[in-house]
Amino acid sequence: MNTFFLLNLRLSGIKNIEKPVEIPFYKKTIKYDFNPEQYRVKGIYGENGSGKTAIMTAIRIMTRVLLDRNYLNDSVNQRLLLENINKKTRKCFIEMTFYAFFGTGPFVYHYRMDLEIRNDDRVYLAGEMLERKIGHNSQSPYLLVFESMNGSLFRYNKGDVFEYCREKTQNLLEQRSFVTFVNDIEAAGYSLEHLPEKHLFTLAVFASKIHVELDGADDHRNDAYQKIKSRDDNATLHEGGDFTIYDWPTSARQDRKEIIIPKSQLHNYQITINRLYSFIRIFKTDLQGIEIDTKEYGEFLICRLVMVYDGYKLDEEYESRGIKKLIRLYNILDAACRGYIVFIDELDSNINDIYLDKLIEYFVRYGEGQLCFTAHNLSPMAVLRNSKCAISFISNVNSVHTWTSNGNQNPEHAYRDGFIEDSPFNVDASDFLGVLGGADE
Repeated sequence: MNTFFLLNLRLSGIKNIEKPVEIPFYKKTIKYDFNPEQYRVKGIYGENGSGKTAIMTAIRIMTRVLLDRNYLNDSVNQRLLLENINKKTRKCFIEMTFYAFFGTGPFVYHYRMDLEIRNDDRVYLAGEMLERKIGHNSQSPYLLVFESMNGSLFRYNKGDVFEYCREKTQNLLEQRSFVTFVNDIEAAGYSLEHLPEKHLFTLAVFASKIHVELDGADDHRNDAYQKIKSRDDNATLHEGGDFTIYDWPTSARQDRKEIIIPKSQLHNYQITINRLYSFIRIFKTDLQGIEIDTKEYGEFLICRLVMVYDGYKLDEEYESRGIKKLIRLYNILDAACRGYIVFIDELDSNINDIYLDKLIEYFVRYGEGQLCFTAHNLSPMAVLRNSKCAISFISNVNSVHTWTSNGNQNPEHAYRDGFIEDSPFNVDASDFLGVLGGADE
């Protein structure tokens, strides 16, 4: 059974989402015998500019603030945040409700993060809050674990732990999440067996289980990073320019020309590439192998993939866009099948409809984690129509409608025909008259 499961997502103030939107992933009462088998996949549909990418971006921001103590102090991240937070509201919030079977038993948590752009045009953490549910029915109350406001710890466990944490974090919680202090709290002699620290640790582990893959057109990190940036020894991914340091074994392979790995990890990386070959060969039966071309870079190896065919070899860079997309997605799809929570923006771009449907069908049947994707291709709806809470529609007016099975109704037909509330399909072919192919005035 999955250790972590995202139950609900609510957010506002990211990109073009000005009003709060809520995406449900599970609609049953959480019990001790919790079983998410019919809820593992979520497809999010909407017209161009409706906010699908904003949802993915919000999740990426939340996890990075939770896991990287230096995230808000990095000038490149600040530049990206200024572009991603809504220009009108100049502030955003991200809320998640999630299930965790961790340590002594199952828990349901609710977490909220607030960010805002201030007069100095920098983004600050305006507040955080974590609470856990007492009991397992819809009316059960929540018990506060911690809350911070305006850079200070506002509420936490009573006694010495609270006093220590308040002093330790004074004037720092605008630049980093309270969760990043977990190791500091433990180092001070306060065991994670203490209730509040255990829940902080659970939130950190939950965030580490989430992976987000943005479509290339919406991933602006290459534009922002000017050189290879190294973080502390616990960093999961080091990015910069056209390079990625491969984080064995859980990080998704990024859309870069080259991969940088520690020399000691070459054997493990070769195992991954062997599995990647088996995956790609399903789609290209004439592929005979994938080789790793390496160059030394200090204690690292710069690696490029070379596709081997009968009588010739081809640098990965010159493969078709569809094959390159499948190569890029392999690790993140594999992670989703091993219990991780994975978000993929524009999953359908450059992938054949039949392949796309079969990949989603495989995950519905055999996946152990969660897969959430955005798409314009409607064919996956046929695969997901019988799964629970599996299709949501987002509109340009920031409304979300989740498909509910009703007899023989078909979600694809309902969406195309405009029967989904706030659906965009009010365009007629005649609307293009005089706009396309018309004579210049």
